[in-house]
Amino acid sequence: MIKRFSLIISVILTLFLSNLSFATHILGGEIYYDSLGNNMYKVTLEIYRDCNSATGYDNPLAFTVFNGDGSYYGEYVINLFSSNILPIVYDDPCVTPPNNICVEKGVYIDTIYLPMNAMGYHISYQRCCWAGNIDNIVDPASNGITLTTFVPGSDLIPVNNQGARFINYPPLVLCAQNTLNFDHSAFDPDGDSLVYELAAPLLGGSVGNVTPNPESPPPYQDVLWNPTYSSLVPFGTGSSVTVNSQTGMVTFSPNLIGNYVAGVAVKEYRNGVLINTKIRTFAFRVVSCQVDIPISVNITGPPQLIEDCGYAGFIISRTDTTEALVVQIQLGGSASNGVDYPFILDSLVIPIGVFADTIGIEALFDALIEDTETVYFSVIVPNPCDGTFDTTSIALNLIDYQVLEMVYIDSLNLCGMMGETANLWCQVSNGMPPYNYDWEPGGLPNNDSIQLNGALLNPNLNLYSLEVLDACGKTISSNEIFVYNQCPLEAPNVMTINGDGINDYFLVTNLQDYESVQLRIFNRWGVLLYENDDYQNDWAGNDQNGVKLTDGVYFYTVIPSSIKYEYDDAKKSLYTLHGFFHIFH
Repeated sequence: MIKRFSLIISVILTLFLSNLSFATHILGGEIYYDSLGNNMYKVTLEIYRDCNSATGYDNPLAFTVFNGDGSYYGEYVINLFSSNILPIVYDDPCVTPPNNICVEKGVYIDTIYLPMNAMGYHISYQRCCWAGNIDNIVDPASNGITLTTFVPGSDLIPVNNQGARFINYPPLVLCAQNTLNFDHSAFDPDGDSLVYELAAPLLGGSVGNVTPNPESPPPYQDVLWNPTYSSLVPFGTGSSVTVNSQTGMVTFSPNLIGNYVAGVAVKEYRNGVLINTKIRTFAFRVVSCQVDIPISVNITGPPQLIEDCGYAGFIISRTDTTEALVVQIQLGGSASNGVDYPFILDSLVIPIGVFADTIGIEALFDALIEDTETVYFSVIVPNPCDGTFDTTSIALNLIDYQVLEMVYIDSLNLCGMMGETANLWCQVSNGMPPYNYDWEPGGLPNNDSIQLNGALLNPNLNLYSLEVLDACGKTISSNEIFVYNQCPLEAPNVMTINGDGINDYFLVTNLQDYESVQLRIFNRWGVLLYENDDYQNDWAGNDQNGVKLTDGVYFYTVIPSSIKYEYDDAKKSLYTLHGFFHIFH
């Protein structure tokens, strides 16, 4: 039985540069963050745009961080990290979509330092303008969007938070006068409780200020709705959009043909306390369509794969599971099936009762230096509308993974008592940035260089090491890094060996900074009176036979022994002492 429905196609949120001929159509997006430890955060901006637009993503892109009270903290500028074209997933396999639908997802990633404070921080990005044909908000072609999220401070939680992020992007094609359930849930790495609600998109930017730099501080203004529209009724009279507050499942029941902006907010609760709220926004268009037995093929993953780093795949979904579905697979391109990626069969059977299956691919690491290789996927499924077959294709590039390399300082010397500091550094190349730097002992900054306070170091040898982790999960480690806290030796010029507890011993300052120290005592004629190759500041003025020396002038040599100086003769001479001293009874 054939049913008649209307179709909603997800329209791209549109942003304009100050010159409107350079329009960039934004579908929407979100900001989330990950705590890397030591008050370092990886900030991710995901932005969706219409790739039919003449202008691509802002590159670079600027965003602003504000303190929790809205005061300015800092601006950051980052380049585009990656972008890929998203497949258009329909709830109607029989509809022919408009030929101008093309959705691209852009990702920006930055690592910033946000020291823990009481108020927390707002991370915000603003851009003009909305698409001019949106029906439910006032003057969309002259106003833009704000994406923002909050990093809670110590007034809310005592530890660094991980931001919630939405798992799926909203469907690009829906049917009006038909109910569609979509999983709009989010994931929180900390396991915080998440609550969902419909929300108004936020305004940001204008034709007079296309890319606010810096962004305006919070709080932010909601869009201005046209009559009969609101955040709870974004599609107009007779239409319905609801969201399950606990699961994030959105139910669309649109009615009117047109273009509409809508938003979904996710709230993070920890121990019953609200610590963050953020909104993701999309715009939708309504057309008519016809639905039969739904079958959809969703191609997911990046446009290129790095060897042994990430994966892509086809998700074949359906609502009618009464029969087995045979999917034909065609592979082509310069990459070899079973060599450059795991072997993939030429067909896939989705059994009775199974709603979806995935055909995955990853680039295999072969340690070879090769040109970029290409894989062409074609998924062929029966068309339930006319008995023919539909083909969905995508091209993936396979890129070599260049093994991590690291250059670093292997040793250095300082004197902490003299206020000197030690700078440890490394230079990492290849792999996949961004890098995470794990210095040992722990508690050191996640950075490619660190400064050590010499006054806090142990005497003599201090051992450090470094492990670097890249975005692909690969690591490289240093050998032990030797930091020597060794100050120049100092010898006394007077001994009073009278048993009064003052100057009774020949005390060499900074003796503990070396593996061993040799002491020799001579009289004025050069006769050796005392010798000790591992002196412990315990010579009381006796000769080798234990007889106390008489008053007079004597001479000494103090020579330290250290692994450090086995390859630094020039430095060694600075720490070797010789001179004379007086003995009194």
